[in-house]
Amino acid sequence: MIPYYWGLADAHTACLHGLLILTTSLVATALLLGLGILLRVEQWLYAATLFLLLPCTVLSVALPLFFHAQTTPFLQGLFLLPLLLFPLSLPIRTLQQGWSATARELGAGRQARLRFFWLPLLKNAACQSLFLSLLFSIVQ
Repeated sequence: MIPYYWGLADAHTACLHGLLILTTSLVATALLLGLGILLRVEQWLYAATLFLLLPCTVLSVALPLFFHAQTTPFLQGLFLLPLLLFPLSLPIRTLQQGWSATARELGAGRQARLRFFWLPLLKNAACQSLFLSLLFSIVQ
């Protein structure tokens, strides 16, 4: 939306690009987080997001200044991944290896594990990631 106010883009294009950035970043974050949990690479995910946090965020903000194409909003959404995964990787890296397996052995189904284990663990971090994604899609 900021380029709209600067006069660089019309309102329709700015809103569409913001929506594309928001959707791309949230879908890619959910997929990468699920893959990280499935492959049990929580420590690697934390280290990678910490290392790439600042360069990718700056590149996402500065990308429209030097690269104009139809894929720019998608690339901006992908460059926001380290920023959005960082708050989510913090609670996940503190997990013990057998918590989910223990809940499964005690009879908790997939929905019960999601509702009583994963949702309370990731609720605040997911809200932070959603807020950051929304903020950066508006700023773009």
